[in-house]
Amino acid sequence: MLGRLMKYEWNATWQLLVPANLLIVVMTIFATVTVRLDVFDTDNEGIVFSALIIMLSYVGSMLVVIIGTAIYLIHRFYTSTYGDQGYLLHTLPVDKHHIIIAKVLVSTAWVMLSFLLMYMSVQILFNEEGDIFTQIIENVKVSAMLWAGAEDVSVFAIIMTLIAGLSAMFARTLKITACISLGQLSNNHKVLSAFGIYFLIYIVQKIVNGIYYVILGYINTITADWHYGKSWEYVLITSLIYSVGFYLVTWYIMEKKLNLD
Repeated sequence: MLGRLMKYEWNATWQLLVPANLLIVVMTIFATVTVRLDVFDTDNEGIVFSALIIMLSYVGSMLVVIIGTAIYLIHRFYTSTYGDQGYLLHTLPVDKHHIIIAKVLVSTAWVMLSFLLMYMSVQILFNEEGDIFTQIIENVKVSAMLWAGAEDVSVFAIIMTLIAGLSAMFARTLKITACISLGQLSNNHKVLSAFGIYFLIYIVQKIVNGIYYVILGYINTITADWHYGKSWEYVLITSLIYSVGFYLVTWYIMEKKLNLD
């Protein structure tokens, strides 16, 4: 049943999101050709203006795709779960766990795809040597080094950095599902309530991060072994805790407190 739900979710989203991600590919080609031809070095104002428009369109398309994808997926979850489509969804003999997992997996996959395409787009645009995958690995290594506060890291740390980043992305997706679900408990202004809950959770998470940095600073003072950022251990642990909490909130409201009025 989970596979069918994921297939249904994919079929409901690909017609909009596939063209949106293809836009990234097309704009990357135009922008890369513009940069490689060094058109900004010419004295022809018309060519320079056209190149400027292309680069601005490139940046604008990136913002539109990532923001538009996020808004669309949030709207999709809300309307298909708690909106008019929710009446049909919740009458099906489907376990609520399967509904949540299917929607979260598909939504996270779309966000990951958009981010990956954008990241590779930037690498292609500014990496003149053409060794894109080596540069990507090097960037991940640098991120792991910053998290670890070390001059070098092991392959294990690099892999765990990727896993921690993936866990954080799942936690963000589940936070949105939990906020939308909590918003349904309000008799009026459900959407506004969901926004309010989101920012409240955001503040709480910032406080947790602040406490972490205070403790980290205290440890650094004692040990004189300075670490400036979040370790992959901290990101992974907090992401797993947040994911479990947000998942349980979403499931409980969907199972016990469902209100489609």
